[in-house]
Amino acid sequence: MRELVAQCQILPTTTVAFLSDALVAAGNGSMLSIYDIQTRQMVHQKQIFLYTRIHGIVAKPSAGGIVQMLVFGGKSWAAMEINTNTMELNSASNHTYEISDWIKAGHLVRAKDSWKVVLTTAHNCVLVMSLETGSCEQKVTGAEQCVLYAAALWGDSIGDLVVAAGTVFNTVLVWRLNTPSNVLWRLQGHEGVVFGVSFCRNGKALTSVSDDRSVRVWNLESGRIERVLYGHRARVWKCVAVNESASWLISCSEDGTCREWRDGDTVDVRPQSSKNVWTVDVRAGMVVSAGGDGSLWLWQAGTSRRIESVDELQPVQLPVCKPDQSSPALRPSENVRGFALVDAQTAVVITKSDHFMVHDLAQRTWREVDGPCGLQGYAMVAAEPVDGSLVAIGCRNGAVTLLRGTCTWAAARLHNASVRWLCVSRRVGSLYDIVSVDDSGDVVWSIVSDNSWRVAARLQRASPGTRVSAAAVSSDGLWVALGSARGSLYIYSAQNIAFDEPPMLPVACVWPQAHGSYSVSTLLFDMSETGTVLHSGGRDGWRRTFCIGEPPVDAAAADIRRGNQIDTSLYRISAASVTPGWVERLYKCCGRLLAVTFFCKRLALADMVSGSVLFSCIDAGGSRQWQLLFASSFLRFAFVNRNQLLTTQFDLQQLLNTGAQVLATGVSSIDLRCVQLLQSDQCSVVVVGGEDGYLRVVECKKNPQVLAAVKRHRSVIRCIQVLPPAFAGFENSRFVLTAGAGSEMRCWKLDTGAFDTPSKAVLVEWASALLSQDTDMRVMDICVARCHDSVAYVAAACSDASVALWRVDVARQQFFCVSRSAVAPTRCVLSIGSVQLSGGRAFVLAGTTDGSIYLWDLTDVATSVSATVDLDAQMKLLVPHVHQSGVNALCVQAQANGLVVASGGDDCSISITSINTESSPNPTAQLVCKKDLAHASAIQGLSFVDANRLCSVATDQRVALWKCDGLELLKMEVTQVADPSALNAHYNGKCCQGQVAVAGMGLQIFSF
Repeated sequence: MRELVAQCQILPTTTVAFLSDALVAAGNGSMLSIYDIQTRQMVHQKQIFLYTRIHGIVAKPSAGGIVQMLVFGGKSWAAMEINTNTMELNSASNHTYEISDWIKAGHLVRAKDSWKVVLTTAHNCVLVMSLETGSCEQKVTGAEQCVLYAAALWGDSIGDLVVAAGTVFNTVLVWRLNTPSNVLWRLQGHEGVVFGVSFCRNGKALTSVSDDRSVRVWNLESGRIERVLYGHRARVWKCVAVNESASWLISCSEDGTCREWRDGDTVDVRPQSSKNVWTVDVRAGMVVSAGGDGSLWLWQAGTSRRIESVDELQPVQLPVCKPDQSSPALRPSENVRGFALVDAQTAVVITKSDHFMVHDLAQRTWREVDGPCGLQGYAMVAAEPVDGSLVAIGCRNGAVTLLRGTCTWAAARLHNASVRWLCVSRRVGSLYDIVSVDDSGDVVWSIVSDNSWRVAARLQRASPGTRVSAAAVSSDGLWVALGSARGSLYIYSAQNIAFDEPPMLPVACVWPQAHGSYSVSTLLFDMSETGTVLHSGGRDGWRRTFCIGEPPVDAAAADIRRGNQIDTSLYRISAASVTPGWVERLYKCCGRLLAVTFFCKRLALADMVSGSVLFSCIDAGGSRQWQLLFASSFLRFAFVNRNQLLTTQFDLQQLLNTGAQVLATGVSSIDLRCVQLLQSDQCSVVVVGGEDGYLRVVECKKNPQVLAAVKRHRSVIRCIQVLPPAFAGFENSRFVLTAGAGSEMRCWKLDTGAFDTPSKAVLVEWASALLSQDTDMRVMDICVARCHDSVAYVAAACSDASVALWRVDVARQQFFCVSRSAVAPTRCVLSIGSVQLSGGRAFVLAGTTDGSIYLWDLTDVATSVSATVDLDAQMKLLVPHVHQSGVNALCVQAQANGLVVASGGDDCSISITSINTESSPNPTAQLVCKKDLAHASAIQGLSFVDANRLCSVATDQRVALWKCDGLELLKMEVTQVADPSALNAHYNGKCCQGQVAVAGMGLQIFSF
């Protein structure tokens, strides 16, 4: 039979290294991947070790564009070379060797005409190895034989080598290879285990990181500590120096971020994954960072726009001198009430005492001008959000004054009460829209052009007490959108209004609590091929995207809100979490969607495509007034802090290019709990869910890609089932069921277009249900008992010792509870499976924590769509205590006179039980065979490949293929997925090929 061969994988990236200015190497499990920086493509992938995970890569240039590489992990090491000109990996010089101790660091040095491999092991010992033969030529043991967690080597020759050893006793030992009995320095100060040490390029400084969350910089000429850096929120794994003085550092941590340090201060923080950035490397200012989710990012150091103190900003000082030609007189206690940037170098300021002033930011000069009437200690200021070309000022008397540049252009009393909220937006050219709201809640929409200003309409309030918090007008002027402080969206249609007499526009469509109970903070219209698109951001930290018009026929009911006319419906396209804090505003700049966020007293501008933070500023945002102004070549930012106006500017193109380039996409840095294969003749797609609550669709290829990722579950997704592709009208769609914590079950519609060649996938929540009012109840497993027309029956194994049967009506997009059965008061149901036999008979089987298997006859359900069933009456204790403890995995298939069930348990055994369903009056079970210690640890996944073969995976990281007859082991392979928790197998009989997907701390696909 064919071997189990690893086809593709997304695993935590544990090591990275620059091979040259154009190539980066990364270690994922036992695989070495090499990427071209320019094209961002993987150019090579090679399995280096059989079972060992790669933990280190060392690269040294040689003659003729050849780079010599040392790869090590565990107790194994290998040497190879790559031609950077031809991109060829020279397998002829590939060597793999084993030593007797764990390798903590590796180094390559030149000795005469050959390379020598130098290895530091876990017991403070250094081995000098021959690269050609792999033999040990020299062994040197340090004076202190202690256990090491980390090590580093520095030097160009054997005689010059210096060893830095990070011990489990919170100490770093520094010693020379030629004088091992003398410890040069014993560097103490860490309050936890030392996880990483790195030399700077000239060897005069050393960085160390620890369990105590600190980064420490040591002077190796004096043995003294130079800096202690705190900032990471979890353990720190590595820190490397960008410059020779080690004043410029990059560190990575368990908190999922990289930090850039300059002279002891944090100058940049780059979140990469939800947990763990394992390692970084630096070359000529370029940084490559490896995430625990398998991602690989490339970014430029020194491009940070992170402002840590208001002292870094330009203060706008109000004049307090006597009147003269350029500076008005103000009392010394004067401060800023409101402001607006009207162009790149000019700000309009209104003071607490109602002075209306203009400030030249370049010349730092002031002049006072005639301000609007009715300020009287109050002013609401709003500027056009992109370039500030129009400013509106709302007053206490209900008047709104418009400014073009620094001149009062027009004024009108639009309200009978104080203007409490204003929004200015630009359509095209010199056409603007203004939405204003007063104290009583009246909303006025007015239009400003070159030489006119008119009220277009007044907007009807959907309900009394609705407080407007965001507004936007579409570029064609046909739609107005309002967001409320209670999270709702209101859409108004202006398609058929006459402007002779401003009408009262009614609400055309409402989406109640689109952002839950959190305020809608920003709205942005966009035009696309599908129609008018509306982006919304809220104080829930989410960005949601909607489309106005008639929704597609296959749109999910949960994603549609119908309007009062056919073309005024609102349907949701996507939703994504942007920040743990607030989304303050959305912008469209240079074709890119940008978001301003606020979290932990920090305002940040982020790119919504790459997720990169372009700049951030402490003590800005939140309740403070602020403004961004996008000029042709730069971005100006200003805000009020403690009644003072502060400002700064950035080069716009440099700012937009500060984002990271993604060389490899990640899946999840925390456990994946379930996986299902979707097969076609051309490609393989897997659907995975995990602890983070995301449902992801991944295309399986050499360099896997995440096609879609959506989060609707509040917590972990424990199980996935894919409905058969048999629903009329949905030829290019598959329906996916998910369930997990919080008693949640959801149905998703997955569209991949032409499924054989997916480039992206559209994942839409189709229906949802709460299986129990007890939100502490978890759904442990689900199975599809039967599908008929557009209806599927789903059985769910629950942690409250029950099995629930639900009917999913795909056409109506609804769940219906059919029945519920209590298995035993103290036995959690861990696994469940189903089978439908010829003649219409259907059965569900479930395994419990006491090792027993129960059976339910669902024949009545299988023959009638509207039938009900009493699960308690149908339940049979089929096989008591087939396992010593919990039945973690269970799969079922039909056989000649009934069915056969395979089960795997905590007792490391696999059993196969034959069930005769034709026996009268009840089905009878017979244990066919049982394989004790089938694995070295608990079985986590089982799946029938075909009628004769069974596949299993266990915590011991072994994937096994068994012959069902007698449980004969056919093949066993090691999976690089740590803590595997799910397995799914598929076999294509036409081409005699199969695939096995394993999920846990990563994802790996095997073919056979």
